[in-house]
Amino acid sequence: MANPKIVYTPEGGTEQTLTFLYPPQQQPGYQKTAVRHDNVSAVGIRESVLERIDEFLEVSLEWIRAGTDVANWRAFLDQALTGAPFAYYPDATLAAFTNYTLEDTETQIEYKAPGVYTLKLKARKQIL
Repeated sequence: MANPKIVYTPEGGTEQTLTFLYPPQQQPGYQKTAVRHDNVSAVGIRESVLERIDEFLEVSLEWIRAGTDVANWRAFLDQALTGAPFAYYPDATLAAFTNYTLEDTETQIEYKAPGVYTLKLKARKQIL
């Protein structure tokens, strides 16, 4: 299995591909959140009204290299922070992808070691 990639289009620009140099670490296998309203009557009968179920993607990258790799991630984050959608391919060699928007409104590429940075992202599956 190849590393993931992200495909996005900056406003007024051309489609860009961000290929992961290293695979994400410790990704959850399942992350969904139900938005619902629960009510329990006086006699104990429960009623639930479901609005939606949101599906999320969490990506934890422990090895982002200084230089071009950081610059590529910065360019992607500059676009994603605007709320623009992007396509996430879990395997860059396959055609299967899912569209997401960045859930985070604040993000940081953090220092890990000389020449190495880390990044954690949370994205919401886009419903079209």
